[in-house]
Amino acid sequence: MGENFGEFLKKLREDRKMSLYDVEREVKISNAYLSQVERGIRNTPSLKQLAKLAKAYGVPLSVLTEKANEELQGKESTSKKGLPAPDINFICRGYEKLSEDNKKMLKKFLNTLQNEEKGKK
Repeated sequence: MGENFGEFLKKLREDRKMSLYDVEREVKISNAYLSQVERGIRNTPSLKQLAKLAKAYGVPLSVLTEKANEELQGKESTSKKGLPAPDINFICRGYEKLSEDNKKMLKKFLNTLQNEEKGKK
């Protein structure tokens, strides 16, 4: 069988470079509880908690509910795509935490990427 829901949550969190404490601060869910969920000791969080986690990880709520449902039904994961990409809100929250110098570097990088895309057309 594929990874369980807790392992999936942990991979999402680690992919986003977030610690359990980062998640606790952002969504007001105990890091101890989240750790237990990730290790399969506790059951799937409530829908309200899943919504908070989805927002923190920058994924649609449906990604988490579908994964949780697969586990509840004892099905192997049907998704072979890997982790979903973070949404724009997650990216913007990361941008807000950057220093002014790093924000300038990111803007230059984005301009470079946009120019490359224009050149492909």
